[in-house]
Amino acid sequence: AFDALARQYSVAPSKAAGGELPWISFKAPLTEGNTQGLPLPVAQAITKLPAGGVTPAAIPAGQGNNVLRVIVKLDAKRPTKVPTFDEAKDTIRQQLQAFALEKAAAQFAGDLVKGATIQQ
Repeated sequence: AFDALARQYSVAPSKAAGGELPWISFKAPLTEGNTQGLPLPVAQAITKLPAGGVTPAAIPAGQGNNVLRVIVKLDAKRPTKVPTFDEAKDTIRQQLQAFALEKAAAQFAGDLVKGATIQQ
């Protein structure tokens, strides 16, 4: 089974979970840096696989001396679900509050530094 082989041979952090990764979505077209942290060749292979498919050959991923070979099995595909505003509003509120707090703290610290007198 794929997961047993991943547990035995993988060097990835997901080795203990049989190589399983969480659900991911990619923006189209795929570009470096917009692949949910996966190497671009791996993301490209995932988008081409059918559900249940396995890459026919190992995919080189990485650069220089850090080139790894990756074999991917795609268990399932599903359409990207964009949450409604009502589903996302609490998360948005929390993120905005955290951002406002961070901005206020930076402003406060900046004001303190501007008005500080340093003595030896």
